[in-house]
Amino acid sequence: MPLYEQIRAKLRMDIASGLYAQGEYLPPADQLSKKYGANKNTVLRSLRMLRSEGIIDFGRGRGAVVLASAPMGIDEISVQLQQVVNLADVSGIPRAAIVSAIERMPRMQARRGRAQRSPQYR
Repeated sequence: MPLYEQIRAKLRMDIASGLYAQGEYLPPADQLSKKYGANKNTVLRSLRMLRSEGIIDFGRGRGAVVLASAPMGIDEISVQLQQVVNLADVSGIPRAAIVSAIERMPRMQARRGRAQRSPQYR
């Protein structure tokens, strides 16, 4: 997957998880380029893709603001899950332990644009 697609997917996930809520600004492109180890133009390409999807809006001299949360599809979640499984494999952690850890995780609820634990798990 090209780097700009990886950055787009990561930003979509961050928005969907509530890390960046509706109305909030993303970090500037130069900061994102450092964070992802990418050229600023690569980051801008990712941002333009998110803008074309209606998830963010930005313009020259203005920051990128989140317009709406982007629901994640199973394909995008599977990519992230594959990374976790790969990390577990190289760390010698059995896959059954990963499945068990997932099953023990409390469900998250979106609240005021941020993902938070359900009250029953606090």
